[in-house]
Amino acid sequence: MAIKCPACGEAKARHQVARPDYDPVAPQVIGGIVTALVFALGRKRRFRCDRCGQLYYSHTIGSRIWLAVWVYFCTALALAIALAFATRGRL
Repeated sequence: MAIKCPACGEAKARHQVARPDYDPVAPQVIGGIVTALVFALGRKRRFRCDRCGQLYYSHTIGSRIWLAVWVYFCTALALAIALAFATRGRL
């Protein structure tokens, strides 16, 4: 999986740049620090092409893995809530 600049197609000459925004607070409020950490690690990374200077966002292998963990967590949470509502009257 090569990370390529969308403007010029360069795949080698790039460096990672810090994101200009803060991480959202909602994952931390809802699920705690671990949830916020998994969410932040699953976000796309920001890069600057050394050839043309274009700023762009792209997933790395690590961020794709953490994104999969985040999707699994959200799916498991939704299923647990649905199951809780479905069995609510059977107690």
